Amino acid sequence: MKILFCTNTFENVLNGPAKFAGYLLELNRLDANVEIRILTEDIGIDSRHIDQAFIFRLHLELNRFTKPWGFIYRMFPYYRACRDIRRLFPFDVVIFNNAITGIWSAIQLKTPVLGMINDDSSLGASIDNFQKSRKWFRHFIFRFMEKLACYCMEGIIVNSRFLQNLVLKAYKPCPSKLHLLYKGVSIEGSPNFGKLDLQSPVSVLFVKSDFVRGGLNDLITALGLLPEYNFELQIVGPGVQSKREIFSQNKYPNVHIDFIGPAPQTLIKALMRQNDLFIVPSRQEAFGVANLEALVSGIPVISTNVGGIPEVLNDGNNGWMVDPEKPEVLANTIRYVIKNPTERLEKQKKGYAFVCQNFSKTAVLNRFLATVNIYSL
Repeated sequence: MKILFCTNTFENVLNGPAKFAGYLLELNRLDANVEIRILTEDIGIDSRHIDQAFIFRLHLELNRFTKPWGFIYRMFPYYRACRDIRRLFPFDVVIFNNAITGIWSAIQLKTPVLGMINDDSSLGASIDNFQKSRKWFRHFIFRFMEKLACYCMEGIIVNSRFLQNLVLKAYKPCPSKLHLLYKGVSIEGSPNFGKLDLQSPVSVLFVKSDFVRGGLNDLITALGLLPEYNFELQIVGPGVQSKREIFSQNKYPNVHIDFIGPAPQTLIKALMRQNDLFIVPSRQEAFGVANLEALVSGIPVISTNVGGIPEVLNDGNNGWMVDPEKPEVLANTIRYVIKNPTERLEKQKKGYAFVCQNFSKTAVLNRFLATVNIYSL
């Protein structure tokens, strides 16, 4: 079976979909019956990627006019590239990491085209919550395009049961077209389940580029409501342009912010091993790969009961979940986690075992192949 996987993000890994694309190429080494190639614009001309021979580079530059509508704009150059690649690599199935980008290919190509819907940002845009903002119009148009993708494509892949139910309700695709494929993580040995040293500041790690959606302000407020502790809050993900806004939210003498900004995956993994608590009290989250990575790193996880997070935290068996946008409740939960080391250690170990069993890279790749095989027969 020959597979072409198209993704606009690949080398610069900043989110779950890009991470997923990154380890798909391992299939070339793991299964003799599978050949997979990546088509991406996110690979340097002088890149020394270990799998460079299996990557097709698409030269694509977006300007300030096309960038906001990039997924739509990309439809046509990605289609032309797929058409040309097929002469060199006669793929059986082509998969788009963003379903919108693959719409024109689904219409034009004679081979099966599958698309992925990775978050619920556009699903939530409707006339009922109309806003006079470019962001709302963008998501409203993308909602229409995602619905069109569900109609045009052979199959749609989503990354959580929450998102699966949302897509079924909003876009009403044929249920047989919709496939659940959880994202996974690399598991690199058993972590060291340490204990909190309350003689030092309690170190808290927040990882989310969209810090508003991630509930960062709620977290800062919650930490400030615990004056009996000093906190070192490390913030990873938001761009430098957001630094001043984030620091202005901190009015609490017991909270010290260490702004890191965008960071490579190697640094994030190291920070997860070094910090005491991983807390991202998301207001909205389709799945939450960062929570998976935290669990497999052995750090206690506190999050919210929204979107696909309960599927990662096994309804609270692997960590603690609170209602979003309630910093007082979050503060009480943080205090409880600090004061209950036995339960904390138990959930750390349960979380690690749960991820190993359900979200390992091997398990995800097997489920990926099972899904794609449906369309390659």
